[in-house]
Amino acid sequence: MFWRRKSYDILPALSIRGPELRRSMRLVTSAWMMGVVWMFAVSGSRLNLFGRMLGFNDFHFGMLTALTFLATFAQLAATILVERSGLKKHQFLVCGLISRFLWIVIATIPLIFPLPSQWAVWSMLTLVLISSLMLSLATPAWHTWMGDLIPRRIRGRYFATRNAFTLLVKIPSVIFLGLLLDSVTRAHPDGSSAPVISAAIQPTLLWFICGVFFVAGLLGMADILVFFRIREVIGTTPDTPRVPAVDIRIDPGGSDAVFARLSHAVRYLRAVFRQLLLEPLADPVFRRYVAYSATTTFALTVAGQYFWRTLLENYRFGQLGSDMLFVVMGPLASLASLRLVGRLLDKWGRRPVLLLGTSLIIFSITPYFFATRYTPAPQFVLDSANYIASAIGGVFGYGDFVWFTPKSPVGPWLVMLIAIIIGGIGWTAIMLAQNNIILSFADSHGRSKYVAAHAVLISMGGVLGGVVGGVTAYITRGLQTNPIVFGPVDEAGNHTVFMWNNWHVTFALSFGARIVALLLLINMTDPGARPARDMLRHARHNIYNIFGVLLFPLRSLGRSKPDRDNRNQ
Repeated sequence: MFWRRKSYDILPALSIRGPELRRSMRLVTSAWMMGVVWMFAVSGSRLNLFGRMLGFNDFHFGMLTALTFLATFAQLAATILVERSGLKKHQFLVCGLISRFLWIVIATIPLIFPLPSQWAVWSMLTLVLISSLMLSLATPAWHTWMGDLIPRRIRGRYFATRNAFTLLVKIPSVIFLGLLLDSVTRAHPDGSSAPVISAAIQPTLLWFICGVFFVAGLLGMADILVFFRIREVIGTTPDTPRVPAVDIRIDPGGSDAVFARLSHAVRYLRAVFRQLLLEPLADPVFRRYVAYSATTTFALTVAGQYFWRTLLENYRFGQLGSDMLFVVMGPLASLASLRLVGRLLDKWGRRPVLLLGTSLIIFSITPYFFATRYTPAPQFVLDSANYIASAIGGVFGYGDFVWFTPKSPVGPWLVMLIAIIIGGIGWTAIMLAQNNIILSFADSHGRSKYVAAHAVLISMGGVLGGVVGGVTAYITRGLQTNPIVFGPVDEAGNHTVFMWNNWHVTFALSFGARIVALLLLINMTDPGARPARDMLRHARHNIYNIFGVLLFPLRSLGRSKPDRDNRNQ
């Protein structure tokens, strides 16, 4: 087989132990320290601004989200290739390199097509789709390879350490890149830091973003190339051949060559669909869980790109302010809650944690409905920040330096900070509980079927969310010029609450989907899980005990006087 021959041509497949294992794990960590820069550099505010300059409208942004999830269907083919050969290295290297290289091609779009234009828009959508397809072919191979490479007994500690090292690279890179791009951005006419998004008005910003994509593509390819130095791992010997978890077998076709090949292809696809999707769905527990996961994925993607657009264009945070929320504060909140969520999972089970996480993500989206760019900030926050800024600036001879002006959107940023922290904790609880559920299915017979079916079926929620969100935002685009405004106003007559446009319609769809996801958890089967009300009762008692400890000195003072009086008598 082609994959097997190429894998052996690159490097023999061997088991890894001792110094070779430690060296391989160091290489995996160092590779991702470059890969994480690629990941955030080609997403977030840069991707959103680049799309706007190419000519994206709200429908195109919805399609951009949907296509990345549509590409997940390629994981079915990736699973079959990995299971048939048992070898992963060549598949990961080739598909990963193509995926990362295409971002260098995306960076050249402004050199080829006029901006804005439909040619530029659809070229980018096509390249993103192909890149996502290649990534979907590479990802299962990488996960299987790392599962064979890294011993089970140290796997949790290793990936925790790996994430800690990559955070040391990610956070400074986010701050540096945000400051760099904000420095080359022409400010909005009203004095806020957000740009007027147009290639004609922001040519310097456009070429800087192209440069970021180009460098990110190179770093992403460097991440993949590091794996050339890591050996393939195969857990069998010639005496004990590997038994594939997925083995698609069909009857041979007829004698006619053309029709036999066509019939074989159709029957093979039908067998893949039946074995990898329909058979896992016959399990009612798996079916209920997939419905929940697809619903939460829909809730996340139906408004995915419009969260960024709201921060950049409605609240006018700028790239640094937006990235600090989504790329820094959200992951930090997730990191801080990992141990607590892990303990809750071990003690109470997966369903109570899913209920808790889903309730938190319902609450985390509500601040988007109650904040505008004119939401006031506490004065002591502004005064304290500017006092510190002037003190630092005074050291360098800039005593009048301030961080925030009266037009700085500090108020909505603080509101969004609360939403991001709560959402980060909620999504962390959901993802860890989901991972535990998938592992429980993976321990059963035909584990690859459940893993592949889970990835593909929840991606259908992502595809539907991207399409529905894009169509909804495009149909209601009139709300951009005539938003729904009511509620309190400031001294200048600006509404500080309730300024809703077409993006808030997608937020409402996301809110509704989160409610549906919460309802799907009711009576969901989870063997070994304790009742959720017991976890809430335990939490309530702990809170009461905490307040009891805090108030104990006051209670003691209150009892001390009568006691002394009684003793004196």
